[in-house]
Amino acid sequence: MKKDFKYRLNRKSKRLTVIFLLVSFVLILLCNYYSFSGFLPAWVISLLVTTAALYILSIPKYVRVTDSTLEIHCMIELTNIPLQNIKNIRQIDKKDMKYTAPLLGSYGFFGFYGYFYDFSKMSFVKMYASAWENFIMIEDIYEDTYIINCSEPAELVKLVEKNRESLVAAIAEAKASEEASPAF
Repeated sequence: MKKDFKYRLNRKSKRLTVIFLLVSFVLILLCNYYSFSGFLPAWVISLLVTTAALYILSIPKYVRVTDSTLEIHCMIELTNIPLQNIKNIRQIDKKDMKYTAPLLGSYGFFGFYGYFYDFSKMSFVKMYASAWENFIMIEDIYEDTYIINCSEPAELVKLVEKNRESLVAAIAEAKASEEASPAF
């Protein structure tokens, strides 16, 4: 069974995206106006276009929960987290994200995604969020931390926990039947 949870931009993300695009456009116009010729405008334009293109390629689209994995789909990137590897999944409040800052990623340009640093826990997290609300923290057995969001966080947490419990039970049953069968 597959269930998709869509990402939806809120007003803050939309405003930050428009501000970034307007500032980029103004910088390009200023470089072209004040520099008659030369390499500076080309470098600035190339840097802005490349940065925007890299951000656009990493925009999160939706989260899919299957019977065995939690998949985070971005424009090009796909992050698979096997359910049996999830140690802890829980909703976290907006105030718990107060001391989280971006290291390499977007803060508002079509969402909040990339590598962030959590100063309260002194740890790195990988974030896939479209809005600064409805957060879900996922910790796996390899000590990796993911923070995602969706419009129905409680439903996503319940579905992951239910699918994880049934998967772990099926794996334990398969191991028990394997041990009970005679080896040749």
